[in-house]
Amino acid sequence: MDPVAVHYISFSSIDDSKITNINLYRTHAQITRAYKVSVAAGQTKLTLSHLPNVVDHESLRRVVEGRGAAIIQGVTAFKAEMEEPKETSPLLEELNAKKERANNALQRCRKALQAVDKYMGNISIEHLDVSKLGEAMDIYDTTEEKWDDKILEIQKELEGIKASINQETDRLENTVENKKLRTNVVVGLIADSPAELEITLIYAVSHADWNAVYDIRVDTQAPDSPVQVIYKANISQRTGEIWDNVPIFLETASPTFGLELPLLQPWNISYQAPTSGGRGLGRGGAKRHRKILRDEEDEDFLEVEVASVTSKGHVNATFRIPGLTTIPSDEDEHGVTIADLKLEGKISWVCIPKGDTQVHLEAIITNSSEYTFLPGPSNVYVDQSFISRSDIPGVSPREVFTCPLGVDPSIRVTYHPQEKMASESGFYSKSLKYAYSQRISVHNTKFVAIDGLKIIDGIPVSQDANLIVNLISPALTLAAPSTAAIASKPPSTVKVSHNIDAQWNGAEKPGTDVSALGKDGKLNWICHVPALGRLNLLLQWEVIDSHKTQVYGL
Repeated sequence: MDPVAVHYISFSSIDDSKITNINLYRTHAQITRAYKVSVAAGQTKLTLSHLPNVVDHESLRRVVEGRGAAIIQGVTAFKAEMEEPKETSPLLEELNAKKERANNALQRCRKALQAVDKYMGNISIEHLDVSKLGEAMDIYDTTEEKWDDKILEIQKELEGIKASINQETDRLENTVENKKLRTNVVVGLIADSPAELEITLIYAVSHADWNAVYDIRVDTQAPDSPVQVIYKANISQRTGEIWDNVPIFLETASPTFGLELPLLQPWNISYQAPTSGGRGLGRGGAKRHRKILRDEEDEDFLEVEVASVTSKGHVNATFRIPGLTTIPSDEDEHGVTIADLKLEGKISWVCIPKGDTQVHLEAIITNSSEYTFLPGPSNVYVDQSFISRSDIPGVSPREVFTCPLGVDPSIRVTYHPQEKMASESGFYSKSLKYAYSQRISVHNTKFVAIDGLKIIDGIPVSQDANLIVNLISPALTLAAPSTAAIASKPPSTVKVSHNIDAQWNGAEKPGTDVSALGKDGKLNWICHVPALGRLNLLLQWEVIDSHKTQVYGL
């Protein structure tokens, strides 16, 4: 019986396939390629060449799909040996010979110049006819100029030769096929009859990534207007492949391979020392992250379309870049716009004058969009002017985040010197009482009022039961332990004046632990400052020392 014939087919992934989809993650990419193959009846070995060196070989073996009347028997992957470029060529040899001749001619010219200089140095003035001195110097000058011109001519010729050598060397290097595309995949196919097949190859590659960047635009003249957030992505890839007119999906997830939950080991205690091991979390057979293989050779106004969210989940999302995109394999970043969003935001001014009297501008923004924001840098524009750069944290849909907008020099805060007064109280058991007063002045130099200026300060916190700290002004009180345990919202603010409210710091944040408010001594004033207006704030507290000893920290 005759052995079954095996048919061999080779396809170049560069010329004989098409990238149909790219899922780009933060650190790598998943590529989907399609091949159309005609196979004969029987067994066929299909070799798919020119795939990236930085491919994950396991992903190649795992995801190979086929359509048509055939069975995929098996998949193997290997890296082809690197072809060495030609070291020389007739043109390169001729150029090197020209270079050598030019170098020799240059040495002769320099020796001739040295000989002329030496000859002139050996001429004795005593034995030279004065009438011939001028003639001798003219001859010397003419001779020197001749050799100088000759040297310059040869040096220029050498530069041209070297440029030609470099050009020919580069040409020889480029005769070798892309060194970064040396991975081959062999797919075994079995067909009962001749068939037209479509083979889909899905593989992961490193050296591909995208990073989130943002432009944030705020209008302080219209505080109720939405905050504009332009969500963009910088894409780069150095895989060796050219992503030419391909659909790209940006993934917010960070895939892992073979990651399992650890096991919680029993926690035993006894009077006898354990012979081995210990307590805590064990690996429990959890596999380590498998690294993607790498190789040292691999390495005017326009309306913009925005990406659409194609997958919405509770954890991650996928953004589809509209249309088809071309990303060459290079070191450059290529920017695309994911979304141009108008989000609800509240502008506030914040100052901690004890540390710095500059007033910082912030925007408290609610991500009312369906997009998940990844951490990334942002350019901040306030009233159409570039103000600063800041960082956006990771933000899920419907989550609130704070964005620093820079410093507002038009609001001036003065932190006056602290006043202190000591007194003694008590009849039988005397104690020392220290009364402190801190004044803070605010001046709004704007021609518009500002609403929501937050001034943060604090009083000391006692670490000893015999050392008592009482807040006098503003008259904030701590929540009683029994009240704090059942309270669902922070205590109300204290009205200091018609345009100033005081509260414990953090009380305005959702989900605040009511029992912890004020325990760190921090408080703030929320102020409405009229145009060109001034405000004065007063913080008063007392410290009672029953031991009458030195108090550290005051």
